[in-house]
Amino acid sequence: MALSRSARRWFGARLAGTVALALTVPLAHPGAAVAGTALGDGDVQIARTAQDYTYRTYQRHWSVVAVQPAATADWDLTLRDAAGSTLATSVYGLGRTDFVVVDSTAGHLPFGAYTAVVSAYTPGVYWVQQRTDTATITLPPVTHSGTTGASDPDLTFSSLVDHDVVTVADLWLTAGESFWAHTTTAASSLLLAESDPADPTSFVQGRATVAARQHTEVIDGCTRYTAQRTGWHALIQIGDRAPSTHVPTQGTGYALHRIDPARPLSCPQREFPGPTP
Repeated sequence: MALSRSARRWFGARLAGTVALALTVPLAHPGAAVAGTALGDGDVQIARTAQDYTYRTYQRHWSVVAVQPAATADWDLTLRDAAGSTLATSVYGLGRTDFVVVDSTAGHLPFGAYTAVVSAYTPGVYWVQQRTDTATITLPPVTHSGTTGASDPDLTFSSLVDHDVVTVADLWLTAGESFWAHTTTAASSLLLAESDPADPTSFVQGRATVAARQHTEVIDGCTRYTAQRTGWHALIQIGDRAPSTHVPTQGTGYALHRIDPARPLSCPQREFPGPTP
């Protein structure tokens, strides 16, 4: 969903405690990638040939690395650890975003070095980006029924500006806790990842694994997400489109709202960005 001009303006003003649409963040300068290219947090690299990209995790957060092919290209992604062992892969099709998320929250993977291997299935241009300086999303408490619009205090937001490939945010949820995203199609581009402390193989997941494990339902014109475990979850947003620069900056966003236990089947922001009674 493309953000309206008024919603973009409001997102740019709301910074405290939310993921805001960064209206003033410039596009990282892309350059031709080479084998073993170091990939900094938030950097967007562009290339046409198979490459290895290296980065490190350094905070107790989830992180993500993603590759976005051009519409007529298909590039796949493999993540390896410092020993060269394959941790996870992502192999979506033409023009689709491939990503791998890593859980480095407390009690999960230690900090370490990773190599993202980008390989061609159908050649063409691609963009690659990693995010390790992860933000945190907090779902506000429910204070009233419905919502009044973008400035409603019961809402928080996930957003992806058009010059980025991927974003990731930490979100603390308890088992059985649910929240709404305001469209019926959110689950395909706003994905909720969780890991099992007893299963180290769940600490690193490709897109298909995240999509298969997340628990979502379309109800009352919105998408409801439900956590299966207690802990830090990752909320990953992608666009399945090539990054581009606009002035002023544009992007896509989702309004999020904690489930009201008194109205578990009623989505309070189904008319967003307008008010919902």
